[in-house]
Amino acid sequence: MNKPVSFTLISSRLKLILFIVLVSFISACNPFVHTTDLQEMQKRRTLIMGTTNSSLTYNYDGENYSGLDYELGKKFANYLKVKLVVKEFENLDDLFSALDNNDIDFAGAGLTLTPNRAEKYRSSPPYYYLTQKLVYHKGTYRPREMADINAPVSVLKGSSHEENISKSQQEYPDLVIDVLDNEDQESLLRKIAEKEIKFAIVDSTILAQKQRYYPALAEAFTINEKQPVAWLIRKAPDDTLYSAMIEFMGNQYKLGIIAKIEEKYFGHVGHFDYVDTRTFLKRITSKLPKYEALFKKYATPEVDWLLLASVSYQESHWNPKARSPTGVRGMMMLTLDTAKFIGVKNRLNAEQSIEGGAKYLTQLIKRLPESIPEDEKIWFALASYNIGLGHLLDVRRITKMRKQNPNSWADVKDNLPLLHQRKWYTKTRYGYARGREAQHYVDNIRQYLKTLTWHVQEQEKAQRIEAEKQAEIERLAAIEAAEIQAEVDRLAAIETAKQAEIDRLATIEAEKQAEVERLATIEAEKQAEIKRLAVIAAAKEQAEIDRLAAIEVAKQQAKIDRLAAIKAAKEKALKKEAAEKALEAASSAAIKTQTDAASPDK
Repeated sequence: MNKPVSFTLISSRLKLILFIVLVSFISACNPFVHTTDLQEMQKRRTLIMGTTNSSLTYNYDGENYSGLDYELGKKFANYLKVKLVVKEFENLDDLFSALDNNDIDFAGAGLTLTPNRAEKYRSSPPYYYLTQKLVYHKGTYRPREMADINAPVSVLKGSSHEENISKSQQEYPDLVIDVLDNEDQESLLRKIAEKEIKFAIVDSTILAQKQRYYPALAEAFTINEKQPVAWLIRKAPDDTLYSAMIEFMGNQYKLGIIAKIEEKYFGHVGHFDYVDTRTFLKRITSKLPKYEALFKKYATPEVDWLLLASVSYQESHWNPKARSPTGVRGMMMLTLDTAKFIGVKNRLNAEQSIEGGAKYLTQLIKRLPESIPEDEKIWFALASYNIGLGHLLDVRRITKMRKQNPNSWADVKDNLPLLHQRKWYTKTRYGYARGREAQHYVDNIRQYLKTLTWHVQEQEKAQRIEAEKQAEIERLAAIEAAEIQAEVDRLAAIETAKQAEIDRLATIEAEKQAEVERLATIEAEKQAEIKRLAVIAAAKEQAEIDRLAAIEVAKQQAKIDRLAAIKAAKEKALKKEAAEKALEAASSAAIKTQTDAASPDK
């Protein structure tokens, strides 16, 4: 029979349900619900890694991005299903400032986990370890311990080297530290090689790499024991990103990815041979140019010319007449059977040998199982080139027997020396082989390849700088020529303008002169007109005078004639009157005579 449920219990459960519903409702309605760092990152779909530029951390060669931190960071971004965004900083101070200011999600730059950094930041599990080395130029004074240092020690500002060496100043007060800004470890090593500085502290990993490029670099002594290298993130209450990073690193260790990446960047960096490295660098300049065109001609998509040249150097030191006690001969040291198989008729002919070696190595790559990652097939193929494909397959079987990954070069490489041991080679199909020699063989080629690639990149960089310099010279010359031409043109234009002004003024002067002449002509015409008018006027006046004179003369003459006529008339009248008077007198006299004659008295 079921026991009765108390009212109190039912009430309590109802209250709990109501509380959960209320909390859920408030959470759903509250726009200020906290979003974790990881959620925010996945929301924006990016993971921001801060780093510095170096061949070991993050580098771009003009075609591809590389670097241990870059590759691991990309895998972390894929793990979180977001895109990796890389922010590159000039120096460590800027990198840490960006981390402190939340401008990046984490710092991945080959950073040593020092006590100061561990106190300030959270860190991922270490992905490799290193020591710090005091470096000097080979052939110069070598200090054996801190007390022997007799010149300033150069370190990078904000680096673990600065932190560690600064502590030593308490014990060695005469120690001088030169803290450099806006430099990197590679530039410090270059300064050592070129004798610009005497001593510097760098990571063992960087030194091991750069000794292949600058063989004069030498280790004086180790500053401290192995230290872990890890990613750093801010300390914050929100640990979602930190937890994801811990989980990711554990997963990468478990899958062997960390070991694979470490092998890629450090696996071939073993004991440094100063003489061999120096000889190789010399022969790159003295012997390689003679055969470089052939290596480039017969390179394949699987085997580029740099790798082909590196294999050839390992085999024959670029000597087309090379011969070993086992009978292999030529630039690529082909066996007689291999030469016949790939169609090489004369192994001592450099071109045939290089073509045959490239063809054979390409075939070995293509014959490898598809399960081997593409970026690692070349190392398997090189081991096959040295000891034969059968022995390589034997090592893969041994690797599988040892519960390791037969598709991982790091695991297979570690097991190559087992082909020397009866315990193991008796379990194989093809038996004993010089596995340790194959191991060194591949490592040597990788070292040569790394050095040769660096040399070519430096050469291309120098050529690019020279081309840029020449282009700049030409640009400046063009600018100068353009400026000179522009100045010439400007002066010519000024001269032309000046001449135009002279011509203009001359034209104006000519026009002015023409105007003067025109005005003079007008004036002359005016004067001529005046003269003409004066002549006309004078003629008119003279004519008038003459006319008036004529008139006057005529008038005078008429007057004279009139007066003469009057006078004549008068005289005529007088004469007439006189005649009449005479006639009258005569008449009177006649009458008187008659009268008198008629009168009696008389």
